[in-house]
Amino acid sequence: MFSPRRASGLPGRAASGVALPEPGRAGRRPGFPRGALYAARVHAGSEQRGGRPAVGDWEAVSRPARPIVKELLVNGPRTRTELARRLGLSNGSLTRLTKPLVESGLLVERGTVHDPVNGHPTRPLDVVADAYHFLGVKLTSDHMHAVVTDLRSEVAAERSEPLGDRTPEGVAAQARDLMDRLARDSAKPAAAGFALGGRASPGGDAAEAGLFDAPFLGWRRVSLESVLNAAMGIPCVVRNDVHALARGQHWFGEARGLTDFALATAGAGIGYAVCRDGRILETTEEDVVAFGHHILDPGGPMCPTGHRGCISAYLSTGALLSAAAYGLHRPVSPEEIARRARQGDVVCGDIARLAGWAVGAVAAGIANHTSVRTVLVAGESVDVILAGSRHIEQGLSERHFSGSVDILTLSSSSTDWSRGGAVEAIRAFVIRDG
Repeated sequence: MFSPRRASGLPGRAASGVALPEPGRAGRRPGFPRGALYAARVHAGSEQRGGRPAVGDWEAVSRPARPIVKELLVNGPRTRTELARRLGLSNGSLTRLTKPLVESGLLVERGTVHDPVNGHPTRPLDVVADAYHFLGVKLTSDHMHAVVTDLRSEVAAERSEPLGDRTPEGVAAQARDLMDRLARDSAKPAAAGFALGGRASPGGDAAEAGLFDAPFLGWRRVSLESVLNAAMGIPCVVRNDVHALARGQHWFGEARGLTDFALATAGAGIGYAVCRDGRILETTEEDVVAFGHHILDPGGPMCPTGHRGCISAYLSTGALLSAAAYGLHRPVSPEEIARRARQGDVVCGDIARLAGWAVGAVAAGIANHTSVRTVLVAGESVDVILAGSRHIEQGLSERHFSGSVDILTLSSSSTDWSRGGAVEAIRAFVIRDG
């Protein structure tokens, strides 16, 4: 079963969704994007030293100290006693690991509080959230959406525009120009993360290392990170967009604090990611294709590539738009399908009903096969899914799912996807985990 509730959106943006119950974990800072975003707002120079930390300082952070930085980054300020307990370190080891980070200004001590563990007065440690900014870029087949965020993925500036030259070099040049314009409204990013539909090229040959395939852009075995590094002037990483979105939600979004969850995306394509024991599992192109064309009903509608009754046939934007255009005898948008469905239109109502049912069936399948009990749903089809959300329960029950599953629909905006790119840059160049 599931309980529908609308998820909070980014500040200043309309919210929509079937949301998880508000977590009640004591000691957590408020989750992003719910409510006011917690940020230290402390410059290193205000308490520790003049100026901001140099980008290269993070490279000197020892491997044993990286979990400390991640804990503070994701969960907010912690006392030393609390950090030691959560990370399984002795107080002496924690002091040894954090002392150079405080001295360098990468971490700061906040105002005196009483330790929640032993009650003694102490000064919690925290990251300097606005010491660095990161560029996150989401690429689609025809658009580029970019955000600049701080260390905690709070958006400082964003902009979206159509793609011009779709060659890797043309896209890199456009991204550089967009970054320079965004920097006028915020700060120059220290690193960039690019999220797009694609993945590293298959093959174990060393010559293929770093090559990337992006079918929606017509790219195959492109040395994309090298092209971007040369054009951008800052370190860049390239990641699959669904995995980047999952990581962003895990660290700073609706899945923060969860060790296990799944993400299913429905848009131009169908994608998924699974997080188990706090780590996003790797998937192959074959895995994603098999998921998108998994049969829900052999007698169902046909997807754009000719499979009958598969997930894509019910949830991809191409399938939704084709079904609506056939029934209404004219082209429509996903937003119009959702609006007409809510207004009682028979054609669009049936499309939304089937989309809601399909999401329930997909969530049940994921839960039955992985034991994950939280499923996030994102993508351009979300508005249509929401219009048919009362049919999600039917999809769950028909798949003989007897447990409980939380289904959360994220906004269909590109901002969360771009933030995922920024989070991947933070992960690569601050936490240095992948």
